[in-house]
Amino acid sequence: MSLVICSNQIADGTAERQNQSIYNAWSFRNQLTSTYKIPANAQVALQSVKVNVDGRIVLSRQNNVFYQYFGKKLNLDGASEPQIEDTPYHPLRVALLRRTEVNTAVKEFTLSDFANRLGDRMSDSIYHPNLQDKTKVELLRNASGLDFLGYKITQDQYLSASNVNGSLTNAENHWDNSNEARNGLGEWTYSSNVLTRNASLDRTFPAVAILPDNPLSLSDGEMVVNISGSGADANASGAAVPFQVGLSRYFNNATEAGFYHPYYYDDSFDSDMDIGESGYMDFAVGRNDFGQLICYHTAWDQARGKTRRYEIKYWENASSSFSALGDRKDMDDEKYEKVRFTAKGETMKAEIYNASGSAWETITEYSGAATAANKDAQFNPIHQACWCLHPVLQIGATNTKQNAKLHIEHIKTPPIQEYDVKEKNRSGWWETMDLLGTQRWCRAIESRAILDTSNAAALYTQVGVNAGSGNRITGLNNVLILEQSDIYKPSRGANARQSLGFNSGVVDTPDNFNPTEFHSNFAPSLVSSQAMFVRLDNFNQRVVNALTGNKSQIIGHLPRFDATQTTGRLYFEPNNFVWIDLDNPNEISVSDFNISFCYSNEQYATILTGQSIVVLYFRKKPQELM
Repeated sequence: MSLVICSNQIADGTAERQNQSIYNAWSFRNQLTSTYKIPANAQVALQSVKVNVDGRIVLSRQNNVFYQYFGKKLNLDGASEPQIEDTPYHPLRVALLRRTEVNTAVKEFTLSDFANRLGDRMSDSIYHPNLQDKTKVELLRNASGLDFLGYKITQDQYLSASNVNGSLTNAENHWDNSNEARNGLGEWTYSSNVLTRNASLDRTFPAVAILPDNPLSLSDGEMVVNISGSGADANASGAAVPFQVGLSRYFNNATEAGFYHPYYYDDSFDSDMDIGESGYMDFAVGRNDFGQLICYHTAWDQARGKTRRYEIKYWENASSSFSALGDRKDMDDEKYEKVRFTAKGETMKAEIYNASGSAWETITEYSGAATAANKDAQFNPIHQACWCLHPVLQIGATNTKQNAKLHIEHIKTPPIQEYDVKEKNRSGWWETMDLLGTQRWCRAIESRAILDTSNAAALYTQVGVNAGSGNRITGLNNVLILEQSDIYKPSRGANARQSLGFNSGVVDTPDNFNPTEFHSNFAPSLVSSQAMFVRLDNFNQRVVNALTGNKSQIIGHLPRFDATQTTGRLYFEPNNFVWIDLDNPNEISVSDFNISFCYSNEQYATILTGQSIVVLYFRKKPQELM
């Protein structure tokens, strides 16, 4: 019997990894200065192991998924309002591992790398325009700054002071997909913020474009469109044409019929309000074929099981400048030059500029309360499926005027980095669901009774902004759903509570407000949930890994902890030796020993750092076992 001691380095020294080296703590080779002889028919056993388990966060399928929520906080008793169906919101799935990484058994992170990954993934999947890029994750440490206590998750907002003039460079078709390039060819042209209808376009077809570069800020964000003057003439005195100005989510995919709207949208109402064929808009104002001011939103209709266009009876809105009319306003009565939309939290306000009186006149706005009488006189709340709203311009024609123009003056937008409606997780929730083919989750929100304009019994109190806090949306709450919840649903597969260090599966009470901060209750485990094994890589021992279905070089199993601790310097010594045949009928001359540590799937256990020591026993197989 002989003893062989293998190690990757002389002493522990620092715990820094030695990447791209034959002396890694998890995989190393010891070369001998003289040949070592192993007798024929020999066996090997693991005598002992000393390793350093680094302070690493280890993720796998079992601990990398959770959900975040931004909306009205739900009542956890499961009965009292609000419950999820009483809100226009839906939990947002966060997967810390990318799809390609899930295929590996585990992924290891340094503490700071994990903090960066957590912050990035939360920012990517929050979708609200004023919360995108505003999640930051930092390490929590004790007063000495040495001991790791967990994480501080900060979820801030872009406030109104951050609003900037958004890019208005690009315009795309927003009615049908007959033009694959979506560049308006034959329908309209767009240059210097001016959309011009093509005079040769059939009068029955709408010239409609969406500007997808930036979304409207929901912290006192506004969009202003000139309908006459400043390069626009759609509402020119004596030569006006039907037009619409509005805001819409962006559609990457058309329906089977070839139109840009949700598959659950009923377009049979497109001729309602005397405005004919129209592009999809979530909120809109316009001039109809009879010169009347019309206003509408898209909302659920339970009778049809679809969304549709509903006229907003703004003349019944107590805050409207036209509340005394009792019907639609005739736009020829005044010289109207501009339309303005203003978003504050969940609320949307529409105004029109009267050049004769040099004043903005309110068309409709949220009255501050929800009643059966005013539900069809004000816009629905800005719900999760239309968080990211983009300008939409539509121009009609008359017998005498076929090439009218609209000019978009500006849109106030948050300074989101790398906003892109054509990329998953880089714009709104609808846009990502559309790209993934999972619009059904958006339908689940939009079909709730509170968003059905015809359901006067289902009322919802809309949330605005807090002017004293920079127009922060304080009436909506950030919530973490770390384990599957029957209240915040769907939250299927949530399993990251331990990874993030929280006691509760639902964390709805922040440690600080404005901005929201969540602090871990305990330091997440820094040891792998995977068992580790030792391999002797350059011998022919008889071992099979049934999990992988292949021959293996494993010679011993290490428990997840020794008698005293789970990280740092750990020592393992088996109570009984397991002798493994080397299957060598002849004597072996050995010039090196190759040692590695792995998980059950044979993936390297890169959680190890510093010095690793492996002590091996070799012996000739006893005669009685031959």
